[in-house]
Amino acid sequence: MLNRCFHCDEQVPEHSNFVLSFDGAERSFCCPGCVAVADTIISQGLGDYYRFRTAKAAKAGLVPEQLQQTNYDNDEVLSDLSTKVDGLQQIELSITGMSCAACAWLIEKQLRQHPAVGRVSVNSGTSRCIVSWDPETAKLSELLQNISKLGYQASPFITDSEEHQYQQEMRAYLRRLAVSGIMSMQVMMLAFGLYFGDYTGIEQQYEGYLRWVSLLLTLPVMSYAAAPFSKSAWRAMQSRQLNMDVPIVLALYYTFIASTYATITHSGEVYFESVCMFVFLLQLGKFFEFRARKQARDATSNLLKIMPVTAWLWDGTEPIATSARRLAAGDLILVKAGETVPADGLVQSGFSSVDESMLTGEYRAVAKHSGDVVLAGSVNHDGVLIIKVNKALTQSRLGQIISLQQQTLHQKPQLLERTDKIARFFVQRLLIVASLTFTVWYFYIDADRAFWVTLSVLVATCPCALSLATPTAITCALARLNRKGILIKNQQVLEFLPNLTKVFFDKTGTLTQGRFSIRQLELKTSAFTEAQVLDLAANIEAYSEHPIARAFTPHRLNQLQVSQVELQIGAGISAIWQHFDQRLCVRIGNADFCNQPLETSWQVFITIDDQLVAQIALADQLRPELAKLFPQLQSLDIGFGILTGDSSNQADDIADQYGIQTLHKSCTPEDKVKFIQQAAAAGDIVLMVGDGINDSPSFHAAHVSVALDSGTDLSKNQADVVLLHNDLSMLAELISAAKMAKKVVRQNLLWAVGYNLVIIPLAVCGFVSPYVAVIGMSFSSLLVVSNSLRLLKS
Repeated sequence: MLNRCFHCDEQVPEHSNFVLSFDGAERSFCCPGCVAVADTIISQGLGDYYRFRTAKAAKAGLVPEQLQQTNYDNDEVLSDLSTKVDGLQQIELSITGMSCAACAWLIEKQLRQHPAVGRVSVNSGTSRCIVSWDPETAKLSELLQNISKLGYQASPFITDSEEHQYQQEMRAYLRRLAVSGIMSMQVMMLAFGLYFGDYTGIEQQYEGYLRWVSLLLTLPVMSYAAAPFSKSAWRAMQSRQLNMDVPIVLALYYTFIASTYATITHSGEVYFESVCMFVFLLQLGKFFEFRARKQARDATSNLLKIMPVTAWLWDGTEPIATSARRLAAGDLILVKAGETVPADGLVQSGFSSVDESMLTGEYRAVAKHSGDVVLAGSVNHDGVLIIKVNKALTQSRLGQIISLQQQTLHQKPQLLERTDKIARFFVQRLLIVASLTFTVWYFYIDADRAFWVTLSVLVATCPCALSLATPTAITCALARLNRKGILIKNQQVLEFLPNLTKVFFDKTGTLTQGRFSIRQLELKTSAFTEAQVLDLAANIEAYSEHPIARAFTPHRLNQLQVSQVELQIGAGISAIWQHFDQRLCVRIGNADFCNQPLETSWQVFITIDDQLVAQIALADQLRPELAKLFPQLQSLDIGFGILTGDSSNQADDIADQYGIQTLHKSCTPEDKVKFIQQAAAAGDIVLMVGDGINDSPSFHAAHVSVALDSGTDLSKNQADVVLLHNDLSMLAELISAAKMAKKVVRQNLLWAVGYNLVIIPLAVCGFVSPYVAVIGMSFSSLLVVSNSLRLLKS
């Protein structure tokens, strides 16, 4: 049986000796980071976290030195990130590594033990934390280090005006929903008294009392909860347009005024409960729709944390800390190893390798020297760079791409647009029918009944079901997909997915896992075992931020004594290893760095005192779900192909293994767009799956674009859909859910339109009383909502 890490549940490597006693038992750990975090949690009396958690924690690292280097405590930076509330400094943090509610409890307990913290609230759903503390007693970096010691990484969440607006709208929705819901319950209880009074008899004074109380309770519903519908209808009338809210408001005010008249004159019937319930149902539908958009925003707005927070201004002699937002074109900045570049610019001096995968999707580091362009959001790995800013953070490529996030959640699906067209057509005819009904009844049939018959027509045929038909189905479909780890950012995709005929995949980071691993190791000595060589390499590579260094991380077993570590950018790393009483020079890197023949298929070499010890071939492993994915697409009669910029044979191997007929290698972004456009011109509905900003043109060319959560944050901003669980087999679930949603929308529309076609003649002829009209309208709406809720069951 495999030994699992007590903290993160990953496999414990053989010969690992990281253990800790907890609850009378020895617990094993996979790495020094996990055992350090567990020791911190247990020693501070927070062991209940391990007893009651519902999910394993993320793999921990040692407390990063970058927390001490980042100048969150600088006055300018702090003023940009936080606000003063009740004498305390308040900031919102974005936290990575949270897996369940127990994580939120653990962080709250840890922070509340700090004497400087006044208030703390952690939301495990959005991975956010709001902290209020006294900056005179403790620095922000101290609080962040306390969180880091628990195994979580916290950084200031950079909110924006759009996020603030969403928060205000959410509170307004909740207030209107509360008012209409509470008042509906109160008025409904009074209505029962009036209903039973009609059958058993009720004294006029008590009947009048119940009516007047109902009127007073309905006033806040009409004046506050129903205000958005009234304003929308008024704006529509001012622009000489008819929207869905016009008949809704007419029915509401028609019913309210008629009930008020009946209350004042002690005649006729009152329908205050119908008014309140009607507003509540409408607000509930609107709230569900808004909440789906809010959830999508919460899931994506953590991407703002990649925006750099601090920067070092360079005056020629020493760096000066400042806020990254205050940088301007022409400023000179210094970027240290391990820091994020805070603005687009040109390298003035220095040499380093930079990770631009956030922007390009390519995981290999790029060498940078004087005259080269660097982009905000990229990570400086090895050296120190002096950069001249040519674009401020907000105008940088990173800032422009993140701003696209503001647009994606404001789009209206074509399904809703078609529903609006049907609604406008229906509204026009409904108002004409209501006017004719009143005229005919008042002048030719029965003037006393004209008012109530017209009310029955408006209430019975009120387009409540029609207005809920599409939003509720789409909302339930989004909730179902979100629950399964599929985030829809552009609702237009629900229109295209049911008719999908072709899927194109990028290779690196999409069909592959996007991270290097050791494919083959060949020992060239008998003095060391394979495990010892990899352990040595992992200890030395721990000093490097290069992506290839991460391939050795899982093989670190012990803490070895290494010193004089030196990085040679783009070549390798060297160190002195104290092996018993010997000091050995170890070099790890490419063939030239290790003085090996250049014409070789091996990628990494390890030498000790200039003697070759091992040579290593790396691989980017395929995703395990591919064997499940391609048969799923075939069963849905969907074709698929690969568009990759890679020229290696790995793409051919994948195509041969899974029977992929369409394969295009060495593609530039323009080539990918060309192939997608050719497929679209041939009549295909195309979906593109990619992982980098270099896929952005093809994302726009395809009808639907999908990114994995393990891809770059920028690609996730561009994509229509994000697979949060990094499981490509979820594409089949995405397609089937879209087909089901479209089917439910059609059913809802057929019912809503069919119901109105049946009820209108009956209401016009006076066969439908207002009571029956209210029941029919409510039943119609309930049926539509219930049908939509079926989408949540699977």
